Order: sequence, then C-alpha cells, then structure tokens
Amino acid sequence: MSKNANYTSEFKREAVKLSQSAGKPISQVDMELGVKPNTLYNWISNSMKEQKPIAKAKLSPSHRYKELEQENRRLQKELRRARMERDILKKAAAYFASHEL
Repeated sequence: MSKNANYTSEFKREAVKLSQSAGKPISQVDMELGVKPNTLYNWISNSMKEQKPIAKAKLSPSHRYKELEQENRRLQKELRRARMERDILKKAAAYFASHEL
C-alpha cells in the first residue's frame, strides 16, 4: 500500500489476530499483508492496551463460564476445520505422489 495508507479497523483487527495465531514471526506476517513492521507492532500494542481493562474487570463466574464456553465452541470448530483441511491435503499429496511414479 502507499506511504500514508489508511487501513480499516476491521483489517487492523484481522491483522492482529493473524499475527497472534499464525505461528509465524510478525516480520513475516507484515510482509505477507504488505504492512510496515512498526505499523503492525503498533496495532498489536493498541489491541493489548484495549484488552487490559476488560481483563481486569471482575466478571461474575457465570459470565466468565459463558465466555469460556463460547471460546471452547469456537476452538472446537476451528480444530474440526483444521483437521478437515489436513485430511484433504493428505489425500491430495497421496494422489499426486501415486501419479508421479
């Protein structure tokens, strides 16, 4: 993007999520997204500052339990998808490997 690019807040949130969950160095993520490294670091820092007051707030046990249930469902869904993608890739690799012989 250009020198003074304006990024949407949605793009920033997704970039932060990607940098935290990709398992890649932030320098690689910023190159893939076409964002300057300092910009991505700033977005991550701002995101962490916004989340701290929420984390400090005392939540009722039932509210915290509901949040944990939602996160658990999300993670289970993500795991199912990752397993499905893995299985597809395994089958594709086996298919192409058998045709190369």
